[in-house]
Amino acid sequence: MSQIPVVDLGPVLAGADTAPVVVELRQALAGVGFLRVVGHGVPAALVDAAYATMDQVAALPDDQRRALIRPRASQRGLFEQIDPRGQVLNRAFQFITYEDLPAAEADDAVGGHPDYFVPNVWPDEIPGFRAAWQRYAEATRALARTLMALFARALDLPADHFAEPFAKDVTLFSANFYPPRPVDPDGPAVVLTPHADSGGLTVLHQRGDYEGLQIRGRDGEWITVPRDDEAFVINIGHLLSRWTNGRYPATVHRVVSGPTATAQRRSIAMFFLPNVDTVIAPVPTMIGADGPRFDPVTAYDWQRQFMERYVLTKTYAEPVSA
Repeated sequence: MSQIPVVDLGPVLAGADTAPVVVELRQALAGVGFLRVVGHGVPAALVDAAYATMDQVAALPDDQRRALIRPRASQRGLFEQIDPRGQVLNRAFQFITYEDLPAAEADDAVGGHPDYFVPNVWPDEIPGFRAAWQRYAEATRALARTLMALFARALDLPADHFAEPFAKDVTLFSANFYPPRPVDPDGPAVVLTPHADSGGLTVLHQRGDYEGLQIRGRDGEWITVPRDDEAFVINIGHLLSRWTNGRYPATVHRVVSGPTATAQRRSIAMFFLPNVDTVIAPVPTMIGADGPRFDPVTAYDWQRQFMERYVLTKTYAEPVSA
């Protein structure tokens, strides 16, 4: 846990044997639950364009920016987290792959849960904003599908095992900004509560003046994740951990404030979520003599539980064996 593994996907994308990368992924998933991938095939221009939209939102007049704000629970539009002193800890702009309920219905993705498909909120006054994010979403979802095929191999399953569960993914994107804040004399402040992610896997890009993402080691020590513009940080969420019968951990992580009063940080998180009606249960290759540790649960029900127990109460650090 003292280092975050780095895996080069370049050979896989070029058509080479996947076996060496599968071994690396298996070790990273079982030991850390976090890794960094390079050679991922996502063009740098798409990443740059996505970050540029965050600057455009920040530059909007106050009334236009406030019109984008939605409650955190909606997971659509803009939201802010503010500490008891009134200081902004973080801002995030969020959207999912389906624009609204009609779009989900047209793709037969509703799964009996129309309430999930809250409309996205876009700043239409910014030309090209939505198109920039759609291109970024397409590229990073393709990366996530490549990783899920490799993860399947790491679980001794066929490479296409997760293809159907993610065929109509309801992936959530979050563009995050951690603004400058006064330096706390007692040390860095926690600006994103310790938590483990909810879904299949997370594809994260990070930029900024400092390295603020930390993962919690098995001894309770916090380990800093290096910032590298060429790499995506990958971690697994509760659902993929449940698929592995808990053998691969959904590792707790947090974000802390910078070392100076001018330090700031930005990141783009992609939470790769399966079809809403997918039933998640431990796969046979991960079940030992003691049997499954987790009861089956649909992606919709799990996401609802996660929001209720973790996000809305802000006590979302530990997994639930529901």
